[in-house]
Amino acid sequence: MIIERGEKGLSLIELLVTLAIISFIIAAIYTFYLAGLKGWQRSLDQIESQQSARIAMDKMIRELRYAYEISLDEQNQEIRFKIKGDSRTLRFRREGQELIFDSYPTGHFNYMHTKVALGIKDLHFTIEGDNLVTVTITAANGTNAITLTSSVRPRNIP
Repeated sequence: MIIERGEKGLSLIELLVTLAIISFIIAAIYTFYLAGLKGWQRSLDQIESQQSARIAMDKMIRELRYAYEISLDEQNQEIRFKIKGDSRTLRFRREGQELIFDSYPTGHFNYMHTKVALGIKDLHFTIEGDNLVTVTITAANGTNAITLTSSVRPRNIP
C-alpha cells in the first residue's frame, strides 16, 4: 500500500497523548469508586455499632426495670441486681468487647451466661439517690463509635 503525502494518520506522539488522557480518566473514575466503597463501608460500620448499642441498651433497661435490689462494682462498670421470683443475683458487665448478662457468683446450679452484644468499648452505670439507674454504653466498629445513655427507675425497689 502506498501512502500519499496528503493522507493523515496518527503519529506516535498523538497516540501517547491519547493513552495518557484515557489513563487519567480511568484513574479518576477508580478514585471516585474507591471513595464510594470506603464511605459505604463506614456507613455499614456505623449501622452495626448503632444496632449493637441499641440491642445492649434495650436488654439492660428491660431487665433492670424489674429489679428490687441493685449494686455497682467499684469502677461502676458492672451492675448486680435481683429480680423477684429468682434466687440468683444477676449482672451486666463488659468482658473484652462483649456485653455479658450472667448470674453472680458463678458456679451455681442455675448459672447463666449470655453474650448480649459485641463491639462494646465502654460501659458505665450510675445510681442516683431516688434509685434512678443511668446506663451509658459506647459501641464501636472500626473507627465509628456511638454512645447511648438511658435511665430507668426499677419498679420493685422500696
